[in-house]
Amino acid sequence: MSTVYYNGQEYQTRPLMSDVGGYMLASAASAAILSPLPYIGKSFQKQLNREIPNNHLFKDYFYKSFNISGLKDKGVGIVEAQFNDVPLDYKLGHQACYDPFNRKVILNTNKISSAGFHELGHALNALKSKWGIKYLAKLRAPGYAIAGLMEYFAIFSRSKPKDAPRNLTDVIEDNCGEIAFIAMLPTVIEEAVASYRGIKLAKKSGVPKSLLNNMKKIYLKAHATYSGKAILGGLAVYASRKIMDYFTRPRPIEESQSLLFG
Repeated sequence: MSTVYYNGQEYQTRPLMSDVGGYMLASAASAAILSPLPYIGKSFQKQLNREIPNNHLFKDYFYKSFNISGLKDKGVGIVEAQFNDVPLDYKLGHQACYDPFNRKVILNTNKISSAGFHELGHALNALKSKWGIKYLAKLRAPGYAIAGLMEYFAIFSRSKPKDAPRNLTDVIEDNCGEIAFIAMLPTVIEEAVASYRGIKLAKKSGVPKSLLNNMKKIYLKAHATYSGKAILGGLAVYASRKIMDYFTRPRPIEESQSLLFG
């Protein structure tokens, strides 16, 4: 350990083992906070699978919705995953998506047509939206990249006392949890709007209320995976930052001595 001075106050730096202990505790806390995410994802997949027996009904309404959506005029097409060369998850009905680059909705229409309305919602967001919604989808990749980067800022050792002059890196470190949450927020919003537009389109095509209610359950649980990533991810980064701050920030000599001698 050594001492440093800021504004006439003497501070004691923390030993290496304090850094190591802080990192281990921060990593454990982050993992614990994020641990519910796989269960949220499984809940969504189970809800989706429950509707497989009704798929023949959803499939008819899905194509009807596509026909009345106006997306054909925008060059959008349907790729039936079960008959095409696509990743295995799409063939098995574990995934579906709207590909904005090729303007294709990709899904296994023999299994999860109930998810197709949501993908049509993404296409509507991209091609027929107002209020800048179409730009939110473009922020998905950079948003998740920024959120991941914030975890690294969170686990940096704090070499300055709390009242030392702040620079840009310090500001990012101090607010990395909030930044991680905000970075993922555009995806949360765009996903919610896609579901809203998909349900609205399903109603317009005449989907019966019972099926519509089941579809809403699917979409609510799907959206929980995105909102869960944003909320729990932000909390995990925030907790990591707080722990590293406690374990590695230099303390005033008087405070360090009081901790040692009570």
